[in-house]
Amino acid sequence: MKLKSFTLQIFEPEKTIDFYTKVLGFSLLKTYSNRDSTYYNLGYSNANYYIQLKHTPSLAKENYQQHPNDNYWKYSVFVNNIQKVYANLLAKGHAIKEPFQFGNIGYLAHTIDTENHQIEFIQKTFKGNPTKNINPTNVLGLLTIRTKDPLKSIRFYENVLNLKLFVRMYVGRGKGFTLYFLGDKNLQAPNLDIDAIENREWMYQQEHLFIEIQYYWGSERDDSFNLAKVKNTGLQHINFGNNGTVPKEPFVFETPDQHTILLKKEQN
Repeated sequence: MKLKSFTLQIFEPEKTIDFYTKVLGFSLLKTYSNRDSTYYNLGYSNANYYIQLKHTPSLAKENYQQHPNDNYWKYSVFVNNIQKVYANLLAKGHAIKEPFQFGNIGYLAHTIDTENHQIEFIQKTFKGNPTKNINPTNVLGLLTIRTKDPLKSIRFYENVLNLKLFVRMYVGRGKGFTLYFLGDKNLQAPNLDIDAIENREWMYQQEHLFIEIQYYWGSERDDSFNLAKVKNTGLQHINFGNNGTVPKEPFVFETPDQHTILLKKEQN
């Protein structure tokens, strides 16, 4: 079982596809229709992972707004030179926040797409560290979701979806939160300690899609924090492929945090 992609709902396909291809540099890999929706798979040229954008004409347009209580936050792209990305987006008339080194987390910059989905760029090395001999290709690197029970969530992704926990980060900003990063279990991190700083730059240099899980400290005791799942906007499902004995038709189920998983047999 392999993590392959994730699906975001969109309402203006022509404008949004144009943004992804001409501004962000994605390639349109595939377009197809299923039932009442059209799906657009976008990725970087040498990647095995992709963003899937879903357009459903029958849905009334909604303005997506990410909220800290939602069970989905953002996705991230690993880049070789974040200052170059910053300058490129500004030159194309698209707003992006100035890059900054966020503690020992990473060298980051943030923007949104034309549908208001949150996008994070992460340089493959910390600010000031050399980027020589690193693959310069952009990589679709992280899908960030939220949980109120990290142990239960991690256990689910490891035991049911065949991922492995490689990195953990404690962040003291605001009320504080912890980030957990899970990826292909066949990868080999340089350090077995999930808190090791060296594992962070290693992760940003992988050509793999990881799932990042954010846990706000004490949220399990906060009844007002409900991990809202937005039905017709934002993240629709996380997509896994399998060459094994799975049904020909896609198999759909939910995680403990109400994220929809779509398991589909891969084409040989």
